[in-house]
Amino acid sequence: MSDPLAEVLAMEAEGLLFSAHDRAMAALAERPDDVALRYRATLTIARAGATGMALDLFHRLHLDAEADPEVAALGARLIKDRAFERPAAERGPLLAEAARRYQGLWQRSGEGWHGVNAAGLRLIAGEPGPAAEIAEQVLSGLRDSGDYWSAATRAEALLVAGRISEAHRALEEAEQRAGSDLSARATTRRQMRREAAALGLPPAFVNVLRVPSVLHYTGHMPRPGQDDPAVEGELAASLDVAIAAERVGAAFGGLAAGLDILAVEALLRAGVTPTAVLPCDPDTYEASSVAPAGERWVPRFRALLAKVRIIQLDERPFPDDDLHLAMAARRAMGLARLTARHRDGEAVQVAAWDALPARGAAGTGADVRTWTAAGGRSLHLGWPWRRIGVGNGPPETRRRPMAVLFGDLPRFSALDDAGLETFYDGPLAAMGAALDRYPAAYRNAWGDAVQVAFEDVRDAACCAFDMRAALAAQEPPIHPRFALDFGPLLPVRDAVQQADKFSGRAMTRAARIEPVTPPGRIFATEAFACEIALLPRSAGLACDYAGRIPTAKGFGSLPLYALRRAGAEEELA
Repeated sequence: MSDPLAEVLAMEAEGLLFSAHDRAMAALAERPDDVALRYRATLTIARAGATGMALDLFHRLHLDAEADPEVAALGARLIKDRAFERPAAERGPLLAEAARRYQGLWQRSGEGWHGVNAAGLRLIAGEPGPAAEIAEQVLSGLRDSGDYWSAATRAEALLVAGRISEAHRALEEAEQRAGSDLSARATTRRQMRREAAALGLPPAFVNVLRVPSVLHYTGHMPRPGQDDPAVEGELAASLDVAIAAERVGAAFGGLAAGLDILAVEALLRAGVTPTAVLPCDPDTYEASSVAPAGERWVPRFRALLAKVRIIQLDERPFPDDDLHLAMAARRAMGLARLTARHRDGEAVQVAAWDALPARGAAGTGADVRTWTAAGGRSLHLGWPWRRIGVGNGPPETRRRPMAVLFGDLPRFSALDDAGLETFYDGPLAAMGAALDRYPAAYRNAWGDAVQVAFEDVRDAACCAFDMRAALAAQEPPIHPRFALDFGPLLPVRDAVQQADKFSGRAMTRAARIEPVTPPGRIFATEAFACEIALLPRSAGLACDYAGRIPTAKGFGSLPLYALRRAGAEEELA
């Protein structure tokens, strides 16, 4: 007989968070009193980014009545997470409740990290006096176990107590003990940055905990015959210097002939395994992005395939445009920025560029423009060879990169004719009114399903939020599922409906993601999440990784993200 808890844990380890949640809930039908299963059912949905659902489940499964400190700590964490998802003016009651729970855990268990959580939340809530008092009590009972968390807890308690120089020294000790654990550093940095801000200290206070930077590399391809070993050696040396100076710990880019291959070779020399994002299969990519520069690049490309991490997209060449290459480049840039955010570090770009505009949607000029528009720092190495046929920007093409919104409502199929009349006059009218506020390039609905295309990902995201709010205001409230994707769309003519439409894989993906989205949530593909990551931080939007989730109708498992509005404290980094 299989062990359901073991199955749940195995699914979690694979990143199948919704599958793990479903398995735990199914097992609870037979074992409703199993605390471990109730805990995992709630934790999995929380890790998927559905904080509201997780909080509801925490209470519905009566986890708030459990004495287990690990379960109780989950409750406090959910309330804290919920607080930082809210506007600053609305956080007070949630911060107070999370602090109260952490303080109770500390008083019962004596674990200093519970106490320092309580103190930190009191400080952020605007109660420096009580916060400092709790922090001093935590410090009086702390025992140093010689590990990272002992030093980090002491540093945080000293900071909240206002003993700034001592906190700085304790952070230095934590840095010495942290080893290669970037996740631990990131957790401490985020929490202490909020506390430092509450004390009027600069965000850089936490930089004692050093996090390697994340690199995006981009550059031109040489033309056949542009083979000068001395010049190539100078480029390689410049890359070595930049990688060392920026303390690069992770890197994303392509694997084309020229700068891409030189950068990957330099990263490998520095002990960094980069992630190469290919738009399509390696053979097709080799034919279009490696061999045209000269046969000498081909064996280097093939040798590197086995040494790097490969992400292969579902984008193939299309006549008269280079959007498949542009989508791969934008994914690499977005992943670099997402990875830096997860590590609480900096993303930096290095570009071998002649400062001339790109000829199409793809190219080094386009990459630099996108990166710097998002507020990113770009290091320019120059380009030693003359390029031929440089244009003045991307030409007009049939396909366009667009954002897609797909959604539907629960229980529509159960409506009778009277219910359908109410639906069209109520919920559908509310969605239409919300959509009217945004410049959609295409909008369609059938039954309870809506399909909309936008030129701008911000419009798609904000429209999804507004449509969700409009449905939540219905009586009774409706909790829709919305899915978002980004990719090339092709204008087409529907001869049956006699209507102009858009078609593309992004439309299909969004439709397959929507059924696995939790009610009331907005899920996005990695392509869309990377576009959000390429917006300036002031855009106020963020995507949290929800796991690799099986989609509907056998479309395969995809890495999905939960869209949310970014809190103001995320602008401090």
